[in-house]
Amino acid sequence: MGEAYVLVRIPCLDEHKEMLQAELEWLGSDGIWDKGSELEVYFAEAVYNVEALYNMLSKYGMENAFHSEKLADQNWNATWEASYEPVTIDDFVSIRATFHEPLTDFRHQIIIDPQMSFGTGHHATTRLVIQMMRTLPFEGKTVLDMGSGTGILSFLAASMGATEVLGIDIDPRSVENAEDNKKYNLSDNVSFIEGTHANIPSRKFDIILSNITRNINRDLLPYLVTHLEKEGYMILAGFLNFDLEDMVNRCRELGMKLVRNAHEQEWEVIIVQKEN
Repeated sequence: MGEAYVLVRIPCLDEHKEMLQAELEWLGSDGIWDKGSELEVYFAEAVYNVEALYNMLSKYGMENAFHSEKLADQNWNATWEASYEPVTIDDFVSIRATFHEPLTDFRHQIIIDPQMSFGTGHHATTRLVIQMMRTLPFEGKTVLDMGSGTGILSFLAASMGATEVLGIDIDPRSVENAEDNKKYNLSDNVSFIEGTHANIPSRKFDIILSNITRNINRDLLPYLVTHLEKEGYMILAGFLNFDLEDMVNRCRELGMKLVRNAHEQEWEVIIVQKEN
């Protein structure tokens, strides 16, 4: 018998989809399918919070537009697999599932078993971080990946030459999934632990990746900077265009300078460097 799920259907315009998908993931959704004129969103019944969903949708004037229904138990991983498509970024990296045919002509190939965990490579913030990663020297570096999800960014860092990568996530399901994905990615130098900033080992890293949310990243920054080597780089994502100035100023207050930024639609990513 599989886990009980709730299906929520949300009619929405294209202009809202990226933002809605991010907020729905933050509410704990286990899968989001874009059906064109609506989103189909799956929540484990144990984590579904209709009040939180209502309040989130009210920001868009959509609080009365959604419909939810409890679904009969079934193999939801099989259903998820049926809709999962590979992700490619130029000729730099391909991200595919174990059930896809291998893709050729890519410098790096990441293979995951999605299992409906957050981090399938489809979200704009993941793509933005990957675009920034390709501009940094990972060869011989140590890397911390906060909010590591299924491990995509951790595995890419290892593939780019990092000598050691540590991924941390608060979701035990994501950590378990990432550990399972290690066997597909030749990543003996990658490890994952469940926890928060309090669980970061007492050491420093050359590069820190943190693709979470604006508020969490802002709260984490004072702790992350203490674990960053001098002249080390930090890539931060998960915030919107109008938060860019605030995030950059916060980094400067903590002794880091802006190296570059980029955006995709309303999403921003920055690289900052710790100064001497």
